[in-house]
Amino acid sequence: MDERLAAEALDAVARAVPEGVVLWRGEGLDGSDVDVVAMPGRGHAVACALRDYGLTPAPQDPGRVLWRRLPGETVVVDVLAPHAWPARYPSLDGVVGRARSGTLGLPVASAGDRLLIHAVEAVAGWPLAKTARSLRAAWAEPGAGESLAAAARAEPGLDGLAGLAEALATGAEAADGRPGVLPLPVALRAAARSAQGRAALGERLATAAGLTVRPPLPRVAARPGHAAGRPRLIALSGMDGAGKSTVGLDLLEALEAAGQPAVVHWTRLAGELGVLDRTARLVRRVLGRETSLADPEAPAPVAPATGGGGRDGVIDTVWVLAVAGAAVRGARRTGRIRRRGLTVVCDRWLADALVDLRVRYGRRPAAEWLLRRGFPRADVAVLLEVDGATAARRKPGDQSEAVLHAMAERYTEVGDRLALPRVDASAAPGEVAARLRALALRG
Repeated sequence: MDERLAAEALDAVARAVPEGVVLWRGEGLDGSDVDVVAMPGRGHAVACALRDYGLTPAPQDPGRVLWRRLPGETVVVDVLAPHAWPARYPSLDGVVGRARSGTLGLPVASAGDRLLIHAVEAVAGWPLAKTARSLRAAWAEPGAGESLAAAARAEPGLDGLAGLAEALATGAEAADGRPGVLPLPVALRAAARSAQGRAALGERLATAAGLTVRPPLPRVAARPGHAAGRPRLIALSGMDGAGKSTVGLDLLEALEAAGQPAVVHWTRLAGELGVLDRTARLVRRVLGRETSLADPEAPAPVAPATGGGGRDGVIDTVWVLAVAGAAVRGARRTGRIRRRGLTVVCDRWLADALVDLRVRYGRRPAAEWLLRRGFPRADVAVLLEVDGATAARRKPGDQSEAVLHAMAERYTEVGDRLALPRVDASAAPGEVAARLRALALRG
């Protein structure tokens, strides 16, 4: 990451939204990204500041957006919404209350809170050598010991984690050169009397089992005095470069202004395979295959559309159905977010899954049927149309123009089949945003 450009991006946030974010991992700009958490009610202003600086959003889990300078990702700012703050860390209110003014013009989490956060990550099974380096760096700051003691006193159950943080930072618990993760007995002792430690340990065990761990979303309500209507699922489809992420954040701002709490949720076919991915690697070894069935770089798969014959063909068919099933499971989980009182703006949905399926695996009628029947019906679904050349210009180097042109054709076919309203995404950004707001906020 370019440290000068990263400092400029943070300065833009500091000037536009004073104290709008906290640098919860510190002020270091020599890593792959910068981690910030937005303050309640400041998320949209922070997003606008980063967008005005020239960064492009890429929504991840609900409540988390990567803002990147393209091409090359010379700057990456990882923005966490308050509701997505992990339960395994010290409370966000406590972290914010103990934050200090930083040299970059933004509040920085105290050394004590950062020590606790790194200790929690060690319990969660993060690479021990890297975690220990972060702990030593925080411990070296003036007053770190006193800061750690103050943070540990502020919340029940943090004492054991504070002891682990100090032991790893000072070398009392050896970490240098040790491969892998914190030994499980040590993690168990640290987590024994700590709700945060138990949450971290649960994440570690779930990850070891191949499960995907997601932070719980809070149950929220519309702000008093606003007639926001019922929570809805809004699906934005279109190829990379169509502007889904930008439009999604614009809708998020409009929904919040109308009193309807909302999140942007990013999905992708084969994006969350968990145990399936491990199974696939095992099967490839058994079959002597060097690569996966999917060919994400080609406009159409090299493998026959029907998956071939014999044992390999059957295995391929089962695998593609499993991938489609995983996508359906994730989509249904996303649909259930509405029950928490949140409108969900989906960056990619059924149309995108159908296009990805065809591009990656060829014609697979059974898997397509499963996707169409399994995805929850969106309250509003829109196709952002853009040609391959425009998409390539907006995201240079992201995908080859051959892939983008093939995807444009697929999106036209799928959009016709699903009868999706179309929006010309090559128009001026203001026009696209206004058209989407009119479609998505009606009713």
